[in-house]
Amino acid sequence: CLRLLFGDKEAFLDKFRTCARARPICNQLLGENFYKEEHTKPLFAKHNILTLQNLYSYHTYMELFKILKLRDPIVIFEQYAISTRKPTLLIVKDLPVNNFVSRSTRIWNTITPKLKFADFSTKISSIKNRLKIALLKLQTCNDPISWTTADSDLSTI
Repeated sequence: CLRLLFGDKEAFLDKFRTCARARPICNQLLGENFYKEEHTKPLFAKHNILTLQNLYSYHTYMELFKILKLRDPIVIFEQYAISTRKPTLLIVKDLPVNNFVSRSTRIWNTITPKLKFADFSTKISSIKNRLKIALLKLQTCNDPISWTTADSDLSTI
């Protein structure tokens, strides 16, 4: 139950005081409001939790940043083609779409211009903080109650 997971104990206890012996006879039947699903987006926003799609983008981007900054592991680093005209731009190779290199390159080239760093001298923790803030802002800038596809659209970050 989301109420218990996010620590709203009073709401949890109030909802489940539904034992037939604890309710008056006129309130024995539970209406549709009791079984109504709750929206999770306000809870994600309140507790600064990233959605699964945004978590994937976050971790992929951070792994690639570490690979490019530290050049380790070298085997994976050599899979990427860094642009000669702009050191923070990656060139897309002809690889299968589901390949990690092609997916991470696409995510990298979409997010990096928005984070505005010129080279790899930036601290990893600084990039982590800026990226998380940007992704949290992305997933809360649309409809405040319902999830939409725009909540994980990296092109609007």
